[in-house]
Amino acid sequence: HGTHCASTAGGATYGVAEGTTIITVQVLNCGGSGSTAGIVAGIEWAVADSKDRGLPAVISMSLGGGGANRFDAAINAAFAEGVLSVVAAGNSNADACDYSPASTPLAVTVGSTTNSDAKSGFSNHGTCVDIHAPGSGITAAWVGSDSDTTTISGTSMA
Repeated sequence: HGTHCASTAGGATYGVAEGTTIITVQVLNCGGSGSTAGIVAGIEWAVADSKDRGLPAVISMSLGGGGANRFDAAINAAFAEGVLSVVAAGNSNADACDYSPASTPLAVTVGSTTNSDAKSGFSNHGTCVDIHAPGSGITAAWVGSDSDTTTISGTSMA
């Protein structure tokens, strides 16, 4: 999942932002689970790393769960330091305001569209979604080898 998202953002073949440096910060285990404290620590690490390097940064978070506002303080603190957080809206075809970090006002929350620019049926929606981008049927790098790819869908891909 992370390889696919990173490849879509800044990969040599599929990336939309050429010349981007991707720095991974693992906050979830291989099963996709993690703690709020671990995710907050990852946000704080990314902000500190950006300051140490003296370079701009964007935090991309393709994660989420129920319960609004869990990540607000950390994302707001990152924003105050000049680090923008871009987050997946979620894939439940529900109100993104019911999920975190999608509900965080200072995050850019991204929903998914199809190749015909319609809202993807799975994409969360509502007033907390700031922008939509293609997220259905996205081909990008995948784990396994230097040439593996896969095509998947989700707001993480948008």
